Amino acid sequence: MSKKSLESIAYQLIREKIVNCEYLPGTMLSENELANILNMSRTPIRSALSHLESEGLIVSFQKRGIQVKEISYKEVIDMYEVVLSMLTHTLDQVVLRGYSFPVELLEDLLNQQIQASKTNDYRKYIEYSLLFRRAVISACNNEAMLQTMDSIRDKMIMKSVAHWTQTPHLEHYSANQINESAFKAIRLGHIEEAKRIFIDAFDRLRGRTMLE
Repeated sequence: MSKKSLESIAYQLIREKIVNCEYLPGTMLSENELANILNMSRTPIRSALSHLESEGLIVSFQKRGIQVKEISYKEVIDMYEVVLSMLTHTLDQVVLRGYSFPVELLEDLLNQQIQASKTNDYRKYIEYSLLFRRAVISACNNEAMLQTMDSIRDKMIMKSVAHWTQTPHLEHYSANQINESAFKAIRLGHIEEAKRIFIDAFDRLRGRTMLE
């Protein structure tokens, strides 16, 4: 197998463990241990870790090693604010320009989100929740906005799963009600109501974050 292929495999496997929070934020990683686990030399591992650091998922400390990066609540709020801005812009453009939503796709993603919550698969639940909002944004037909959503989605998943893992005493899965209500409003053509639902949800998230 080529060096490039090994680097790609190492990158994908380590990245998936980080996003799934098998390696929780704050976990120290070792090139030697990862090489042993993946049955590779340190060279592709080192290249994979360099790629992950450039994405902001890990941070390296001289003489201390490599740590899965902690994603601050400020970063989370900033990312969700970006998503909210894209959602509200899309909803405004739908009214202004007569764009249409991919209703069948929205319904399918919402159903998969709800099903994931029923099986307590929080990773899939968050993933489908964000895909639902990406599908709303897709109505605007703006590739730059979709690329922005894709660039931050895994960090949002990572932080959400870590929070779920570390706070079993709190209620979770609130995005089911949010996305269900937004979908109902969109399907009925109540665009201002859909916008209010997303804005109120963001305000509640910001309020909760300040208390935690």
